[in-house]
Amino acid sequence: MRTPINAAVLEQPGRPLRMTEVLLDEPAEHEVVVRPEHVGLCHSDLHYVKGALSIELPAVLGHEAVGVVEHVGRAVTRVAPGDRVVATVTPSCGICPSCSRGRPTQCTRVDRIRYRERPKLVTRQGVPVEVLGGLGAFAEAFLAGEGALAKITPDVPSSAACLLGCCITTGFGAAVHGAKITAEDTVAVIGCGGVGIAAVQGARIAGARRIVAIDAVGEKLGLARTFGATDVLLAGSDPEATVRQLKELVTGGVSHAIEAVGRAQTAELAFAILAPTGTATVLGLMPEGERLSIPADALVYGDRILRGAYMGANRFLSDVEMFTDHYRSGRLDLDSMVTAELPFGQINEGFAAMADPATIRIVLGLRAAPNRPSTLDRISQKGAA
Repeated sequence: MRTPINAAVLEQPGRPLRMTEVLLDEPAEHEVVVRPEHVGLCHSDLHYVKGALSIELPAVLGHEAVGVVEHVGRAVTRVAPGDRVVATVTPSCGICPSCSRGRPTQCTRVDRIRYRERPKLVTRQGVPVEVLGGLGAFAEAFLAGEGALAKITPDVPSSAACLLGCCITTGFGAAVHGAKITAEDTVAVIGCGGVGIAAVQGARIAGARRIVAIDAVGEKLGLARTFGATDVLLAGSDPEATVRQLKELVTGGVSHAIEAVGRAQTAELAFAILAPTGTATVLGLMPEGERLSIPADALVYGDRILRGAYMGANRFLSDVEMFTDHYRSGRLDLDSMVTAELPFGQINEGFAAMADPATIRIVLGLRAAPNRPSTLDRISQKGAA
């Protein structure tokens, strides 16, 4: 028996998502039905909307979600109906070589974990609907494997808690797990959107002695200071000038650079601003087939490292508890990262508002959301001025 739900469906890249009734399957043995409370809008979702990343269509996107467990499959043991949970796109088996080495985001059995014989969603006409990352959270309900869900206590507001599923997991995780930043380190974070701000906070909490926020938009640099950046650098069109300015701020370059934009130029910039023995950690998803070019002599003679950190190389099931403790203590500021809370029906307006320089994260409420200053309101006010 399938349950009818409303979902924001991507039917064609470059066109708005369409609110459509689709049919949600019953949970398999290890699956859980979650009713989302809030879902964040991530630039990864936007890449699919614009067509920079491909996905089988029609599809339901959305992967940064918090919600309440509605019912569970017969073999589920970790969560129960009524539990509040945060979802991730990086479930792990816990027993493969990657998981055993503490690298769950590289789980070699993830496709097997996600596999199911029947599609999770179909249209009224029986056409299968793809779901992003095994979730498809831009909907009134979604199915997830129990390994993709971490319990979260009620004291973290859902509008903030949803950020733990991707934004914080990726940025904070990159600082702690990917780059392994310590009190000895100097850090540059390139790109001060949601993931970049999370990386700034992760570097601050890890004890980095200098944190340089780099962005091409001055307004974002001001925001970065409020989250812990010790220095800011406005990037211009000339990357060589940016490198020179960075090395004037931090003599010789930084020990860690974190790229949170998703462009070849910014990934190459992250490598160029490293001091010898430094590490550049690239987080931003790039268009398929994109290539990077770095100078071989700087790589070899300087013992520099260029690495990726998919989803921040997170350890999701234990990380959520860590994030929650930092939030409770006031060290991790989630609330100020939420620029606007919009009703689910305004999802396309939310994607459009992501272009506003003041935006860190926009979240969609699937329940009535509290009154919060909105990016959309600010854009309207600018237009009326």
